[in-house]
Amino acid sequence: MEDYKKMAEENLLQLQKQEELNNKKLLSLEVVIGYTSTICFMALIFAASFAVTSPVWRVVMILTAAAIFTVGMLYCLRLDHDAGYYECPNCGKKYVPSMKAVVMAPHVGRSRRLRCPYCGKRGFHKKVLSR
Repeated sequence: MEDYKKMAEENLLQLQKQEELNNKKLLSLEVVIGYTSTICFMALIFAASFAVTSPVWRVVMILTAAAIFTVGMLYCLRLDHDAGYYECPNCGKKYVPSMKAVVMAPHVGRSRRLRCPYCGKRGFHKKVLSR
């Protein structure tokens, strides 16, 4: 029985480490996608401004740049929503907010100004990788 409890605790710790590692990978992918889409956006806008003389091609390049940037940022927001949890600074509970809350909330780094579903208070809730 004691050996069974020890094995169960080890499995839980291993699952928690695996979840944390998966969340780190998702957040790293978010950074890569964010920078890539931003660089593509800036390069296409620069090319449309200086390299292309035809107004039609300028519009096409600007619309393409806007589409790439928008899709990239939406995918980054989805990854940010799916990876990890947010921790309330007031009550300390960890939760996953709605996608609408993630999109609409102002943020600084990995913290977002959200309303806690448990205590109802607003604050900058920090992103944590595991429960």
